[in-house]
Amino acid sequence: MSRLRLREVRLSGFKTFADKTTIAFTPGITAIVGPNGSGKSNIVDALRWALGEAGRGIRSKRVDEVIFAGSEKRRQLGLAEVSLSISNDDGLFDLPFTEIEIARRADRGGGQEYLLNRERIRLRDLNELLDGAGLAENGLLFIGQGAVDQALSLRAEERRALVEEFAGTARHERRRSRAEGEMKEATENRARVEEILAALRPQERRLAALARQEAGRDELLTEAVDRIATLGATRASWFASRRGASGSRLTEVRAELGTVRESLRSADSDANARRLRLAEARAALEAARGELESARTARETAERNRARSDAEAAAIARDTERLNAEVAEAEREVLAVEQIRATAAPAADAEAAAALELLDADLASARRELRALQSDQGAAGGGESIARAERARSSEVAEAEARIARIEAEVEALRADRAAEELVAATSRRDAALATYRQASDAATRAAEEASASEAAEATLRAVVGDRERAARAAEAECASIEGRLRALEARRTALQERALARSARAIGGRSLLAGVEIREEGRSAVLAALGALARGFIVNRSGASLLDDEQGALLIEGSAGRLVAEHPTLPALSAEVVSDPDGVLARVLSGVAVAPSVAAALDALADLPVGGLIVTRGGAVIRAGGVVTRETEPEDALLDAEISQLGREIERRTAAAASLRSEASAEQTALAAATALALNYRSADLSSRSTLRSATDLRAESERELIAAARRAADRDSRLEKMQQTLRDLSARRDELQARAHSGTGTGSAAQEWQERIRELTARRSMISEAVEADRQSLRAWELARARGDASIAAASARIARAAEERGAMESRGAALQADRVELLGRSDAAQLAVAEREALVQRLAGQQEAIERESAADDERKRSLRQRESDLDEALRPLERDAQGLEFEYERLIEELAGDLVAFGRRLATDPRIAKGLPDELRAARAEGAPEGEFEEVSSEERSAQDAVARAQAAALLDHWGSEGLRSGTPAEPADPEQVRALERLRRKIGPLDAAGASVAIEHRELRERLESLEAQTGDLDGAIAKASALMAELDTLVESTFTEQFTALQTTFAANFQLLFGGGDAQLRLTSEEGVRRPGVEIDARPPLKRRQQLSLLSGGERALTGVALLLGMLAVRPLPFVVLDEVDAALDEANVTRFGDAIRELSERTQVVVITHNRGTVEVADSLWGVTAGEDATSRVFGLRLDEAKRIADAARAEREAAR
Repeated sequence: MSRLRLREVRLSGFKTFADKTTIAFTPGITAIVGPNGSGKSNIVDALRWALGEAGRGIRSKRVDEVIFAGSEKRRQLGLAEVSLSISNDDGLFDLPFTEIEIARRADRGGGQEYLLNRERIRLRDLNELLDGAGLAENGLLFIGQGAVDQALSLRAEERRALVEEFAGTARHERRRSRAEGEMKEATENRARVEEILAALRPQERRLAALARQEAGRDELLTEAVDRIATLGATRASWFASRRGASGSRLTEVRAELGTVRESLRSADSDANARRLRLAEARAALEAARGELESARTARETAERNRARSDAEAAAIARDTERLNAEVAEAEREVLAVEQIRATAAPAADAEAAAALELLDADLASARRELRALQSDQGAAGGGESIARAERARSSEVAEAEARIARIEAEVEALRADRAAEELVAATSRRDAALATYRQASDAATRAAEEASASEAAEATLRAVVGDRERAARAAEAECASIEGRLRALEARRTALQERALARSARAIGGRSLLAGVEIREEGRSAVLAALGALARGFIVNRSGASLLDDEQGALLIEGSAGRLVAEHPTLPALSAEVVSDPDGVLARVLSGVAVAPSVAAALDALADLPVGGLIVTRGGAVIRAGGVVTRETEPEDALLDAEISQLGREIERRTAAAASLRSEASAEQTALAAATALALNYRSADLSSRSTLRSATDLRAESERELIAAARRAADRDSRLEKMQQTLRDLSARRDELQARAHSGTGTGSAAQEWQERIRELTARRSMISEAVEADRQSLRAWELARARGDASIAAASARIARAAEERGAMESRGAALQADRVELLGRSDAAQLAVAEREALVQRLAGQQEAIERESAADDERKRSLRQRESDLDEALRPLERDAQGLEFEYERLIEELAGDLVAFGRRLATDPRIAKGLPDELRAARAEGAPEGEFEEVSSEERSAQDAVARAQAAALLDHWGSEGLRSGTPAEPADPEQVRALERLRRKIGPLDAAGASVAIEHRELRERLESLEAQTGDLDGAIAKASALMAELDTLVESTFTEQFTALQTTFAANFQLLFGGGDAQLRLTSEEGVRRPGVEIDARPPLKRRQQLSLLSGGERALTGVALLLGMLAVRPLPFVVLDEVDAALDEANVTRFGDAIRELSERTQVVVITHNRGTVEVADSLWGVTAGEDATSRVFGLRLDEAKRIADAARAEREAAR
């Protein structure tokens, strides 16, 4: 995630934000949402306004339009203020603050002021500060909805201007234009000055010669010659000394500037190579992330299949339980019906039926007898009738006795029945089946518990193995990241070791001062502080030292003599901190350096410090004579050595930890394999015990049915026995009654009465027996109906049991197959999890490498910034030196002109002076001016005058060179000429001139002309310097613009194509330069081919495609040249839901480098944000905001969801 750069913005009275409002931003993406007209875009206007924008950029024409104008419910305000808080932890701004606050105020009177950390600052200074941080006049800092389409609607040459602005070359072009204008103006001015000088110089030389002529004044000439020679030698010596010192310093600065520029070019080359490595690393990281997403998809698929298998297994278990319940219910129903069916059919009393038939026959016979007796002819047969009645009774008695005998036989047979024994046997079988069922049930319960426990143990071990594997991969990924950083540091150390001095010193057999040296850790800072720049020095021999005169850095001559400085009398020597010093050079260097426990102790011991000695503290403070306390920083290579050593130890520690975790994971994996096999055994035992339990259940049900049947048979026997015994008692009573009624009467009346009595008796008996027979028939019909219903119930229940058994068998088969599938799916899930972990470790390692390269790139940028700063400093130092050198040259030229004039005026007299004759070469000594004697005038031609001037200048230059060399060889300190002597010489010159009015006017005219010439020559020098400076700046800027544009455009081509494919999900696009003839700077064209389409013009793309293409271009610019933060104002408005998702992925990747503030209406964009701000409009027409951290909200929601699930 990106650095938190823009911390917060505070608004008060700005547009619709009447109240004081603070909006805090977070790292990554901050989304701002709200309905139209709520004031979202006013936040963007506030950011622009605080950074110095005005006018159309913030949708206002006057200053007072940014102040809250009031509403129906609220009055207007008179002051608007916006302040930005920006992090400066990494030195983005060239200010000594970790956080800066930029504020802008405006009132209705038109007054405005800018504040920096609550101090007033000019807008020009603020713009320079923002320009240094890349925040001034940057079109990519605020990107609105129209900017996306505008980037595509521009012409090719106009689009190049946009790319140049992104590449940072626009401000260089503006500087070049200004420099070109200045050079043109200076060139025109210099041409005019040269024209004037060309016209005035011959006139000046002629007037000078005339003015110096003197007639008849030998003594003045002698004095003038002596003063000319003396002053000339003095001034030449002074100028030679000054030119030597200035030239030496100028050469030194120019040499260092060349070295810095060479280092800058090398740094640019290294940065370009590292950018290529960074692009490759990013491509590899993107590929790894793609593989990670594929692995995560595979893992999710495996986990879904596993969850589906678990759900199906749970469903099978539930269905099995349901079927078991249905079977148990059906068996209970069958058992109940069996109990009913086990009831024997009601025994029909066949004797009663037969008796009923006999009674019917007897009753019919008795009625016939009675009718016969009642007829008139029946009187004579009364005795026979009575006899027949007696025989009938006797027959009944005999029949009763026969029935009694038959029933007694049946009773004896029932008593001999084995129903009781069968009941006892059925009870025993039922008890045995129940015991078997209980044993099988206990065994099934134990097997299920053991299977569940083994599965839980397996899951626990699997989780432990996963944790160990993830921890090991995390440790390995950290090791890889640290190794990447270590390689970067080693490369940096190698680069430092390959400095020019280092290469040259090693080439001649030199070695580093600290090579092979061992220093106590607690004294390391003190030793490095004492050495300072010598810590990077090299030891060479005397002959080699002479070969390194031109190299910059510290050298120590091998074999130098003894101790350099005496030791401190009271403080211990710092050389004691050196444990190993093979050559003893370091001990000699550190001689005279003492170590003190603190700065205060060092200051107390400063009075006894030997000459040339130092005192250092263990914290790195250096105390010199005079109480000067400085704190030296460790050299970069020393810091790199310490950090490399620390990282090496950290890698060893983390590697050991990863190996230990891998070993633990292997041991846990072995235990997991054993637990998996044990779980499979327990699951097999569980299935077997369930099968045994079902068999025992069936056996118990069968035994219970047999017991019920036996009990029912025993009850039926007892019931029949009781009924037969009752019948016996009834028959015995009937027999006795029949026997007691023996009829003995005679006559018709008695016979009729007998038969009537018998009819009544038979009728009563028939009624009783008929009721019993009918009751038996009703019982039989009820029993048959109940049996038929029971048969139907049993058939239905049996069908359900059979169907359930069939379904249960199928489910058990499916469960067994599913269990095998679950084992396979578990393996796939584990493999997918391992693949995801490996891809995550790879992504982490590649991310670490990318981060290391980015840190290297940042270090390159910092190095380039430092080199450019040094280049700027040297440029600043070079300008006054060049001005001084030019001033000296102009002054020297003026001196030559002056001496040449003297030679023209006093040539013959000066030629006799030995100081002048000695300084002239032979060829110039003879070629003196052939003019008139001193003091006399002679008309000469312009050609002769020019020849005399040329000879005089050559002689003057030779004399000044000779005198300057003589002065430097003498060793006498050069001093400037005495102004009084110069003025005396000028007075002599004036005296030597003609004494008449014409001569005096010539002298005056000459002096005025000379002053004007000096002024014009000074202007010429200044203009030459300005022209040279502007020309050099233009050439430098041309090179810089071209290289920067080429570099940034090449990188933009790659990122634009990648972003286009990311946003479109395919297709391709490219940026190319146009090749039109006669055009100095080619334009930039865009070629785009969406997926499944052919390449076509931008104007033929749909609105959404144009929007995505523009977004890809702008995001590519931001990726190549990241900004501290960027504000996107509804750039996703034209995108549909699918493209919004891709846009969200793109800005999520952008947020890894740049803090993003996005104003949007799309939910997909909000979902990728890290924080959310909502803007609403109140009833008083003011805007109000509320914020939400989405990660915290998600964490709270997940916690609440977990609590609800735990409560369930």
